[in-house]
Amino acid sequence: MEVQLWQMLLIIAYGFFINYDKNGTMIGTSQPVTAGLIVGLILGDLKTGLYIGGTLQLMTLGISSFGGASVPDYQTALVGSYIAITTNQDASIGITLAIPVAMLMVQLDVLKWSTNIFFQNKAEKYAEAENYRGIELMHYCGVFNTMCTSGIPILLTVIFGPKLVGGIIEYIPEWLSSGLSVAGGLLPAVGIGLLLRYLPVKSYFGWICCSRISEYSNFRSSVDWICNCIDYL
Repeated sequence: MEVQLWQMLLIIAYGFFINYDKNGTMIGTSQPVTAGLIVGLILGDLKTGLYIGGTLQLMTLGISSFGGASVPDYQTALVGSYIAITTNQDASIGITLAIPVAMLMVQLDVLKWSTNIFFQNKAEKYAEAENYRGIELMHYCGVFNTMCTSGIPILLTVIFGPKLVGGIIEYIPEWLSSGLSVAGGLLPAVGIGLLLRYLPVKSYFGWICCSRISEYSNFRSSVDWICNCIDYL
């Protein structure tokens, strides 16, 4: 699809905001399902965005960062949704592409915390000198550095991603693309499996089965209902 300038600007701005929300305001826009939803709305393909975001959301269940530990950042649903929609690929391809990007974000997260130490040390020196303006400046520098952790990869994706990935996909043999689609389809099961590993499954097996069936039915009907409303509008 042909991406308009306003769409690119909105997605880039959201890319910078998403990590700020994750570490600051925490209103929920950093969640994978929300990232997929927003990108789908901007690009006009809500169904693909929700599918990718919802699938990657399953991968985050039971995963959290404690004590400064870095974990895979599945807010890269933004990247997967953008690439899949703009290159007219199946949603499973977008999911598969988002996984390695999430692994890369772990390294960027470590780099972010390492560089923020510099601003923290400077702020402590300003505090000793009672330079409150300097403390405020270091705070803003740390916030901007945090935003760049997600913003710069999204910026590069928007500028180079579709053409680069689209060119690569044209040369991917059919057997490999089919394998990627199968792998993308298996990822929801992997996410559920990781979660069930830490739950008392034996004690609540019946309830877990009922909840999964109910959740899947409600999710599919909700997605279909939203997409029908968009088609109507």
